[in-house]
Amino acid sequence: MLSAKQYELLNRIAALHHRSLPTYLTYARPWVRIGSEAKAGIIEDIAADHHDLVQRILRVLEADGRPVMLGDFPMDYTDLNDLSLDFILREMTLYEHRLLQTLEEIATWMDRDQSSYLLVHMAIGMAMGHLENLADANGNSPAMKA
Repeated sequence: MLSAKQYELLNRIAALHHRSLPTYLTYARPWVRIGSEAKAGIIEDIAADHHDLVQRILRVLEADGRPVMLGDFPMDYTDLNDLSLDFILREMTLYEHRLLQTLEEIATWMDRDQSSYLLVHMAIGMAMGHLENLADANGNSPAMKA
């Protein structure tokens, strides 16, 4: 059984990913010019990872018999409607950086003996991978600078 603190932290991670900017953008898709489809695919890939992580967390919370509260999308996301894909990808990079910082902070509060610890570290690894993919898409890859 999860402690109240572990439950709260897992629920927070699930909410952060369920109502993430990449997930929002699957509902309010940015305009994509011809030739930029691969860049747009990054949004969908990240959103799919977020969805998969939320499903894993929900299984743990539901097995523990706990209610799940995922909240709503922040209204600030609507400010991004109708903006260019390149701008959106830069905003997603900022979002993923903040998400990574939050996850690293949450990890310090996790009980190392719980499945929640593994889930937060999975989320951290995913965020790091997303940042690499976004850097590549934004032309900030170390390989591109060589």
